[in-house]
Amino acid sequence: MIDTKPHFVLDGLAGWRAADLQNTVLADGGCTLTLLQSPGSIRPLVDPQGSFGGLQAATGVAVDTENRVYILDGQACVLKRFDRCQRKFVTLPCIGGCGTEPRQLSSPHGLAISCCNNIYIADRGNYRVQMFSIKGLTLRNVWGPLKVDQTAAGITISLAVPTVTFANPNPDCSGTVVFPAGTWQPWDVAVSRRNWTYVSDYANGLIHVFDTHGCWKAAYNGAGDSNPAFVKPTRLALDREGRIYVLQESVSYVVVLNADGSFHGTVSQPSDVLCEFCPVAVAVDVNGNLCLSDCVTQKFYFYQSDGDGGWCPTTCSPCTGTAASSLIFDLSGNPVFVDGAQRVCQLSPQGVFPTSGYYYSDALDSKTYRCLWHRVVLRGCVPPGTAVRLDTFTAESDKSIDEIESLPESRWATAQLDAGTPSCEWDCLSLSPPGRYLWLRLTLEGDGSATPALEKMKVYYPRASSLQYLPAVYREDQVSADFTARFLSIFDTLRNKTSVQITDIAHYFDPKATPANPPNVSGNDFLSWLAGWLGLSLQNNWPVRKRRELVRQAHKLFDLRGTPEGLKLMIELYTGRKPRILELFRLRRWLVVDSARLGDQSAVLGKDIMKRLQIGENSKIGTFQLIDYGNPSLDFFNSYAYQFIVIVPRWPGATDADQMALQQIIDMAKPAHTQAQLRWEEPRFRIGLQSFVGVDTVLAKYPVGMIEGQGSLGYDTVLGSPEEISKRPSSSVGRSSRIGCNTILN
Repeated sequence: MIDTKPHFVLDGLAGWRAADLQNTVLADGGCTLTLLQSPGSIRPLVDPQGSFGGLQAATGVAVDTENRVYILDGQACVLKRFDRCQRKFVTLPCIGGCGTEPRQLSSPHGLAISCCNNIYIADRGNYRVQMFSIKGLTLRNVWGPLKVDQTAAGITISLAVPTVTFANPNPDCSGTVVFPAGTWQPWDVAVSRRNWTYVSDYANGLIHVFDTHGCWKAAYNGAGDSNPAFVKPTRLALDREGRIYVLQESVSYVVVLNADGSFHGTVSQPSDVLCEFCPVAVAVDVNGNLCLSDCVTQKFYFYQSDGDGGWCPTTCSPCTGTAASSLIFDLSGNPVFVDGAQRVCQLSPQGVFPTSGYYYSDALDSKTYRCLWHRVVLRGCVPPGTAVRLDTFTAESDKSIDEIESLPESRWATAQLDAGTPSCEWDCLSLSPPGRYLWLRLTLEGDGSATPALEKMKVYYPRASSLQYLPAVYREDQVSADFTARFLSIFDTLRNKTSVQITDIAHYFDPKATPANPPNVSGNDFLSWLAGWLGLSLQNNWPVRKRRELVRQAHKLFDLRGTPEGLKLMIELYTGRKPRILELFRLRRWLVVDSARLGDQSAVLGKDIMKRLQIGENSKIGTFQLIDYGNPSLDFFNSYAYQFIVIVPRWPGATDADQMALQQIIDMAKPAHTQAQLRWEEPRFRIGLQSFVGVDTVLAKYPVGMIEGQGSLGYDTVLGSPEEISKRPSSSVGRSSRIGCNTILN
């Protein structure tokens, strides 16, 4: 519904206009205002000491899409995964072992897992990055060794070709492999939401960027107006905005780059840390909050964005005595880290919240002299044991946040308290004197185990009271007028809610605006009720957009109901693709005098038309039909009667649920006495089964590749080299001798 009263909206979408947050945080991606949760104690994943047999030096940690924890043992050169059922780490086969062969590792440091469940290992000793798939542990790609050339024209890469020298032979008298100067040394790896990969190059001071296909795209050196180029970059982290957080060896701050590689800023040590500060691990959660592990103080420090491109320290973990060599947030938002030795731990929250926190808003400008602000509406959840207090302050001139926070308590008004509201809207009248500018102060209180969660605030102005319609005698005394206005505002609010519903009632009859439940949510919504008026039956598992479009086109569907055109339109509205309908009576090829010729286009009418069971005629098992209805003498007309086939090409991303929805649409739209068959397959060419070009068949070029697990050899995949197709046809025995593909007999 459209709110026509002048008001300000403060939420995650419109912005909270927060001038200062004290012990509060904008959680869930900035959508909810809550108390700031303090990190809890370190919880080992295995035993109380955090160690387990076989682990020698844990140097990397990652989490997959199923929230399973993986660790990289840099000394033993193995990859392990935490088994929740056995409560222990299990070594993954076929990956690891010290060596230089594919799948083997040498001094690995970095580990990352993409949203497509691909594992990336920074194989530092072998100067390469190896990529494996979690399913089947298939080796999918190897990047490197790469040689980096930095010139005034830019940064280029080439394949690094090592040489073998016998100046200092190994104990087995074998030579020593020497890589050329400028060979990269991958230390850490991180993968973005769009599957772009970032690799820190310890030797050249660069951050290399690879696209989704594994192609090198660029390299960033971190240089900016106020920041020097990288020197020995180590750990990396990415946030949801694509910003890159880079740690450097023995550097006391974090360098932040924008997604395009330009310098964004730095994250420095908290002001209360007076001693040396050297972060060695960094991670960013889904809300954009930053976590640093310091090897000097051996504590974890948490930062949150200040909204102006900077970061403010918020809390320091009370856990001491350990520093992380690698750090990541799991899907629950808990930091998981390894200490470089034998400990794999989780910094789990204990539900500890501060007992109070404050939110100060920016100045809300009504642009009206001596504006009398009306009311504030808050929406959220206030669990038992928590409360929200609202205070307001007004003034005719703008003030800084320092002036607002230094105001004495007597200058604040309203002082309305809400406690124990499970989930609803709560509003209160502003009691501040008239003023052009308004400031809000929210006090969130709790018992330490829970927090209020506010989702939205609306601030209405100016005050519109029914007092203006009463005789002037009710406004003569200022105190009485104020009381009467506040008393009438209760009924004005109730009346306005009803008035808004009456004003916006037309939206309920608009298929594009009427309320609708999300897919697979039970219960009747207004869209289904509106469809019932028009004789349509909507399934709750259909997408909302398609349900709305079906109701919007109901007048056309009624006009074409029971016809092939009507069924085509209904399917097209749901799928976005035009189907084909084949009525089987069109397949009749009877021989009719003076209108047909004997051959492929005609058939002589006989008992084989319906293949009814008849002793001596059609009695061979598998060649007859059991038909106990109709007159055999009318088989000429009954053959293929009232039957049709609906051919719908399968679109990318379609699921079995879409197939069920298509069948439901056909059953609803077809005449009751007809029989329908749905042909819903991927476009291919199969004589007698799929041969309608443009409908269920496509004429395509030579396949250029395949995706593992999604192709069948000899069905939609062939063995060969796609590069051969672009060349002139030639015949080479054993290499290119497939007649019709790349060979022509002349």
